Amino acid sequence: MNYLEINTKDDIEKLKSYLKQNNYEEQENTVRQIIKDIKEKKDEALFEYCQKFDNFNANHNNIKVSDYEFEQAINNITQKQKDIILYAKEKIENFHRAFLPKTCIIEQNGIILGTRITSVKKAGLYIPGGKAFYPSTALMTIIPAYVAGVEEINICTPAQDGYINELLLYIAKLYDIKNVFKVGGAQAIAALAYGTQSIPKVDVIAGPGNIYVALAKKLVYGEVGIDSIAGPSEVMIVADNCEKLYAAYDLLSQAEHDINAKVYYLSFNDECIKKISEKFFELSKLTNRSNITSKSALNALFIKSTRDLAGCIIDEIAPEHLELQVKDPYIFMNSFKNAGAIFIGDYSCETLGDYVAGPNHTLPTSQTAKFSSVLSAETFLKKSSIVHYSYESMKKDAPFAIEFAEYEGLFAHAQALKVRL
Repeated sequence: MNYLEINTKDDIEKLKSYLKQNNYEEQENTVRQIIKDIKEKKDEALFEYCQKFDNFNANHNNIKVSDYEFEQAINNITQKQKDIILYAKEKIENFHRAFLPKTCIIEQNGIILGTRITSVKKAGLYIPGGKAFYPSTALMTIIPAYVAGVEEINICTPAQDGYINELLLYIAKLYDIKNVFKVGGAQAIAALAYGTQSIPKVDVIAGPGNIYVALAKKLVYGEVGIDSIAGPSEVMIVADNCEKLYAAYDLLSQAEHDINAKVYYLSFNDECIKKISEKFFELSKLTNRSNITSKSALNALFIKSTRDLAGCIIDEIAPEHLELQVKDPYIFMNSFKNAGAIFIGDYSCETLGDYVAGPNHTLPTSQTAKFSSVLSAETFLKKSSIVHYSYESMKKDAPFAIEFAEYEGLFAHAQALKVRL
């Protein structure tokens, strides 16, 4: 078991060996070549990679999901499946609408100033589908773009042997999305960033994926906007009691994502660490995904510290998911700043956040919560400043701006105001 005892702020340095990022130089070289091929050969390279990675003989006619495939998918899923999706859809939509930024204008002394909010025109959404299918991610990526008012939504998702999950297609149909493409990996990100004969170029790319997808998003940033660069899934639980063993199950729910998933448990007493770690390792061998959890469990880190130092430890780890099972959690939240999503209390299980709570489950990972935010409608929005002066208000501010321009040696700037005076 990986165990750390942190008694002083200096001890937090011990965390760094657990938090260091892997060197993905080899994978990055592969991704660079894929991007280069897509930029130069477009569809030709795209179809070759579909065959190579997904065993799908793609061409211009079948890489996009057809009307018939949409119809078949909708007919094949059950009413209960539809009801569950519609329940989650309503909750997620309500949340994103409630926090949608609005254009704002203020007026003072003849000056109108403001921020104009507009959406991007085209968004590319990546929905993973390699090791498992994630219709929940379809909801979590489509809904913020839809609520933001994006005009054209394009979806890329891996299609092993040309097959796409039927629930994903049902969700896309709910939002009248016609552009669903059977392509995954770095080649999908490159196609969305640069465009091919079959896949249109977009303005923003969002959605989680494996390391190749993450590296591709990193490399195309600047050509397009991106939401964030996602790494392996993470959860951190801070608990001051362990009467219930909920924490062990919550750790396991993240550990089952993949063998690189990271789980952290921080407690203020040895008894909790002993009870939770024993239960967690026991469960990791019993789950039906024990082929994954028995390996990812080896990444788990159990930390003994104090409530006073807990906030500093959280800020250093900057976890994707943070569960607070502590006394006075809303006061405790003032002790840290870095976390993707915060789940408060024994009954706010992270699983609820993954599916039906409302906030997005696409979150910053690998310590990027220090500077990144959760995927939201804002990912697809742009802010433009509005500046409107009357003559009188211009005359009042002009002397200050003229002097400032002259301090910087920008005399044409100054002259542009002098002629107005």
